[in-house]
Amino acid sequence: MSALSMLAKASAIVFAMAISINAAAADKLQEILDRGHVIIGTSGANPPFGFKDEKGELQGFDIEISRMIAKALFDDPTKVEFKEISMEARWSSIQTDQVDAIVMITTITPERLRKVGFTPPYIDSGMAVIARKDSGVTKLADLDDASRTVATLTVPDQIDTIKRWVPKATIASFDTVDQQFLALQSGRAQSMLVDLPVGMWYASKDPNIQLVPGLFDGYQNYGIAYKLGELSWKQFMDGFVTELTTGTSYYLYNDLYKKYFNMPAPPQRSYAVGAAQ
Repeated sequence: MSALSMLAKASAIVFAMAISINAAAADKLQEILDRGHVIIGTSGANPPFGFKDEKGELQGFDIEISRMIAKALFDDPTKVEFKEISMEARWSSIQTDQVDAIVMITTITPERLRKVGFTPPYIDSGMAVIARKDSGVTKLADLDDASRTVATLTVPDQIDTIKRWVPKATIASFDTVDQQFLALQSGRAQSMLVDLPVGMWYASKDPNIQLVPGLFDGYQNYGIAYKLGELSWKQFMDGFVTELTTGTSYYLYNDLYKKYFNMPAPPQRSYAVGAAQ
């Protein structure tokens, strides 16, 4: 065989391998359908999005969203396998195919978009603060004092937010929101940096806790994360979220929103349709 023929054969093999890899990446949706269930990475320690009930079973806003994904895929909301993961493990669990998606109070940021793909937002958020009513903290600027301890998660974005906006504050970091809240209740921390919907939920449950007015860095968006390059899965997930939050399933989304946040979901449209003439 001539050198030219060998080169052509090698090129054909490489080309075929590339096509095969691309086809596999593009067929994630079919892989999930063939498997018969979807694997979702989430948390059981971040109420009201994910928490354990008295029977030790997962409950919460994100858990119910995940069951809706299973319903859309298989017409059966039970066809979902949950894997509880830490905040730090979110990206690696997606990139190594341990999970199909992350439904876990995950904020969309430009830096994260380099690691994973995101659906359109499925809930608004923002970095808020809840504080003990006896702490003297009534506005965000009150935290800028070394005598004030703010409980954060061990997430670089949260720690950076406190250092940037209230650099004099003392920071105590924890692995879960549950641990943050225990520190707040015990007095180890006077305040707690938390995503706005989580803060609203805690403030509604504990009469000794208040939501401090204002947000650090303005409003943010939560998205469902998936592996980059999986086109069919991206198309399904993006369509699912768009339809849920603005389409024919909006009534389910609105009911879920009211269940966990005691308020209606954001409206489907920013405009009102006039009466027919």
